[in-house]
Amino acid sequence: MLDTMFATETMAELSARQGRVADAVAIYRHLLSGAEAGERLEKWKGRLAELEAGATTAAAAAPPSAAPRTPSAPARTEAAEATAERASLVIREPVRSGQVIYAEGRDLIVVAPVHSGAQLLADGHIHVYGPLKGRAVAGAHGLRDAQLFCLALEAELVGVDTGYLLSDDIPAALWGGPTRVSLTAAGTCTVAALSTGKVVAPAAATRARGIFG
Repeated sequence: MLDTMFATETMAELSARQGRVADAVAIYRHLLSGAEAGERLEKWKGRLAELEAGATTAAAAAPPSAAPRTPSAPARTEAAEATAERASLVIREPVRSGQVIYAEGRDLIVVAPVHSGAQLLADGHIHVYGPLKGRAVAGAHGLRDAQLFCLALEAELVGVDTGYLLSDDIPAALWGGPTRVSLTAAGTCTVAALSTGKVVAPAAATRARGIFG
């Protein structure tokens, strides 16, 4: 059964990359059922057709972030305005393994540790004022300007929109330190040290991992 909480383009593309084509197809069908006419709708229709035709081998071999997207300015603006209208979701207790925290239509602020196996998802920005050892994706519904901030990056996976980095992709120089995760104009996920602002290009992923299940 499809968990609609995580039925986003991010999850669909990650599922396709990891070989879970059926999951990706189910997510895209769900997205299309509630989508309005526009550029994103046509893109989803095309991607669904590719998946259903079985033409996913090449796409699954490369991270979703390797395929730059240029969504329309109105779509980005609507997502940003919707997020700004709602107060941030603030979590003050440690997020344990197996827990899932989703900030729908707003930012997520965690003022406690996020343990391995814990999962954070927000339509807006994510701030973690403590160690981040689980998985976290900001801008989950298309807000490409969203960012993720944490005081100690030790995550299994971090991402923004459809771009993401696995733990193996995070440079050793930034591991365990205060960092900022964002997307470049080309749609590539990058991580920077908050203290210096130095951006380090991520290495190519060496293996795929499941996200949110």
